[in-house]
Amino acid sequence: MAPVVDVPSSNFKRGNDGISLTKTEYHPGKHSYVKYWWSYHDRSPEKFLVVFFDVKLKVAYVAGKVRTKQYGNYKGHDKVYIDVIKGYPGKYTLRLVNVNNIDDVYAESKPFWVKEGDL
Repeated sequence: MAPVVDVPSSNFKRGNDGISLTKTEYHPGKHSYVKYWWSYHDRSPEKFLVVFFDVKLKVAYVAGKVRTKQYGNYKGHDKVYIDVIKGYPGKYTLRLVNVNNIDDVYAESKPFWVKEGDL
């Protein structure tokens, strides 16, 4: 199994939205996925989309919809599989975005590389 790649995460991109990626880990291999943690506050939106964003092509791949406050302790965690990328290796970020507008980015990880063998 390939080693886990710890991907630095962003802080609050816009303080009033109140969703922050606190940690992301890329787990490459046969069933590659990204594990991520977020924090929120009382003004945070109820839901967000998780998106893989191709840095070079500027294409977003929606990986899932998440209830922000599902854990009730101002923190949450989940994982998404990279199969939504559909065979396109490259440089990606993980974004947490508005459910009504994927260009409205709440938080974004630093870039990480998805290799052909990970897909």
